[in-house]
Amino acid sequence: MNKISLLFLLPLLAIQHLAHADNTDSPYFKGGKLDAYYDRSDNGDFRVNSMIWAPGIKGGHGVIVPETGGQDVNYYGGFVRPLLTRPELGDLILGAQEITQGDKNQTEVQGEYRLPSGLGLGGGFVDRKFSAEDIKFAKISYRNAWQDIQYILASQWQNYQGRDYPGGYIAVYNKQLMATWGSDGEQWRGTFGYVAPDQGRNQLRPAIEVFYVDNTIGKIDGAKDLWVSGSLGFRRGFLGHESRLGRAMGPTGVEMANPIGYLNPNFNRRLTAWEIGEFVNFRFIHTTLPNGKRVETLETAVYPGQLLRMEGFVSALFVGVGNTSPNPGQDGVSGLFGYHKRIGNFESSARLQHDFDRDDTSLFIDVIHWL
Repeated sequence: MNKISLLFLLPLLAIQHLAHADNTDSPYFKGGKLDAYYDRSDNGDFRVNSMIWAPGIKGGHGVIVPETGGQDVNYYGGFVRPLLTRPELGDLILGAQEITQGDKNQTEVQGEYRLPSGLGLGGGFVDRKFSAEDIKFAKISYRNAWQDIQYILASQWQNYQGRDYPGGYIAVYNKQLMATWGSDGEQWRGTFGYVAPDQGRNQLRPAIEVFYVDNTIGKIDGAKDLWVSGSLGFRRGFLGHESRLGRAMGPTGVEMANPIGYLNPNFNRRLTAWEIGEFVNFRFIHTTLPNGKRVETLETAVYPGQLLRMEGFVSALFVGVGNTSPNPGQDGVSGLFGYHKRIGNFESSARLQHDFDRDDTSLFIDVIHWL
């Protein structure tokens, strides 16, 4: 058995073992999932990632193996919510992550305790061995609701490379709309999201998100990123408010529904375009690099069988077109074909994509067991 096969098999064996565990009826696990994926392209690295994603625990492990040689990158970590079943005691979220490559490692620890009144106190740090890019942060937050509108206010202090930065974030949302904005001193981060009312199974339910990050505002220059994701058939997950809140509040948000850390890569994977909904999905990413050059990516996924109200296997097939533009005048157009369907407690997807300009073919396989 070669190394690639072994790396993909181990997460699947873990899923099979945990699927039969007796604790899947526990509120800490119930409604969660076990997720493993394999991603490889002809002209790039290949990745294997496995994780558990449940109300009381989120964590996992992954490996990036460079195709051109070099040392493998291992990353692992997790977040726990020990007071999930004791809301009268408040809420406690604790997380830790690490990346190792040879003798270099990066470690992150963060946490926040929230009183039943909505007041929260938190903090954390990032320790990068052989690097000066260490981070420390502390925060005070408050969350509450007014009629059907929920809101979060957060004030924070961050120390990055020996410099102190004040900052803060605000989030306001109801069932359909969400808007957030804030800064940590080195970065502006904002998002807008809309989810249409649920009209029932097999009905159109549009959802869209606009997510913007500007890393040019501080003393250390960075990139500007704009993400626009949307679907005509939102059901749950990526485009939902709970998931969006983690991205919107950033690494210092300590949002258990979608924990985001400073370290990258990490176990918390971004759902692919064909997973975020039904009927028609898309994602557009525009990045402006510090040197002024741009990188753009467009991903689409269309389910013809669902649009034609067809049942069975045909409804699980999707096609799409992608476009990557690493620099002006160097576009790469790709076509993709795949399958994505949930049957009972198991969900699986596979996508084959070919970049015609670069003659590069990539394969993505994912298996999920819902608890």
